[in-house]
Amino acid sequence: MFLADAAKMMTPAYLAILSKGYDVLIKGDVMIAQCGDRRFAADGPVALLGLISMIEIRGEAWEATDEEIDRFVAMCEPSSGER
Repeated sequence: MFLADAAKMMTPAYLAILSKGYDVLIKGDVMIAQCGDRRFAADGPVALLGLISMIEIRGEAWEATDEEIDRFVAMCEPSSGER
C-alpha cells in the first residue's frame, strides 16, 4: 500500500481522530482535537492525526534527543556524490 498526504486523506484522518475519542473543533485556520487533558492543534486533520500518533508512540517524552536529531539531519543531507 502507498498513501500520500492529499486532499482525499482529510476526511479519513478526521474520522480516525474521532474514532480515537477526540472532540474536534476549528478555530480560525486551526483544527483542535481534545480528549481529556490532551489537546492538539494543527492546520489540518492529517497533521493533527500525526501529532496524536506521535504522543501515542513516544509518550510524554516525545521530544527528540540530540542523537536522534543528529541522525535525522544526517539522513536528510544529500550524500557528497549527489552534489
